[in-house]
Amino acid sequence: MRRAERAVDNMSPMQREIFLGIRVDELSYAEVAAMYRITVAEVEYHFTGALRILDRHMHERHHKWWQFWR
Repeated sequence: MRRAERAVDNMSPMQREIFLGIRVDELSYAEVAAMYRITVAEVEYHFTGALRILDRHMHERHHKWWQFWR
C-alpha cells in the first residue's frame, strides 16, 4: 500500500487527478475529459503516464541496508 501511495505522490497533479478519477471515482475517459475540459486523447496520455509511474513503483526492489554502502 505504501508503494502505491508513494507512486501517486510522484505523479504530476494532472496525472494524479485523472488516475484517481478513473480508478477511484470510476469515471469514464469522456467524463474526465469533460470535467477538465481536455480531449479524451489527453486523458489517455495522462492516464498512461500515471500507470507507468505506478508500475515503476510497484516493481521497485528494496535493497538491503548494507547494499547502500558500496
